[in-house]
Order: sequence, then C-alpha cells, then structure tokens
Amino acid sequence: MNKASKRWNMLRHSVLERTRREVIEPFGPLYLIFLGTSVFYLIGLGRLSLAQQTAEYSVLAAIMIFAIATAGLALPFLTGAVLTLRAADRKLERLQRG
Repeated sequence: MNKASKRWNMLRHSVLERTRREVIEPFGPLYLIFLGTSVFYLIGLGRLSLAQQTAEYSVLAAIMIFAIATAGLALPFLTGAVLTLRAADRKLERLQRG
C-alpha cells in the first residue's frame, strides 16, 4: 500500500483539528455542569437522609426536594453525554496522532 503524501497528512490533521474545535470544545462546559449537578445531588441527598426533619415541611424544603429530584433525574442523561463527549474527544486525539 502506498504511503500517504505530506499534503494529505497536513490536510487530514487540519480537518481533525477543526472538527475538534467546532464539535468538542463548544461542549466543554458540559463537564462543569455535570460536576455541579453531581455535587448538588450528593450534598442534597446527604442532607435529606441525615438531617432531622420537623413534622411540617416548609415551602423552602419542598423546593429543595424538587431541585434535588430534578438533579437526580438529570444525572443519567448528563453522564451519557459526558461519556460520549469524552469518547469522541479521545477518538479524535487518537486519529490526530496516528
């Protein structure tokens, strides 16, 4: 099999770099969103499990429970998105190197 030309390798490298800049980097804040949601969910869950609740729930407690439940529901979707983003990023890195 013939070896790829220098021009072809440069073109391939530039296309992969541009793809990474336009597809992977705009989703960079997704990592921080995932981290924040995870921390919020774990702290909230720990607070609900360990804290002594009074007989009556306040409006603030209801809002907090709703927010924790929403974070818990969002975590599987965010986990899938972050794992897919990381896999695509690693694949592009591997293609750029090799």
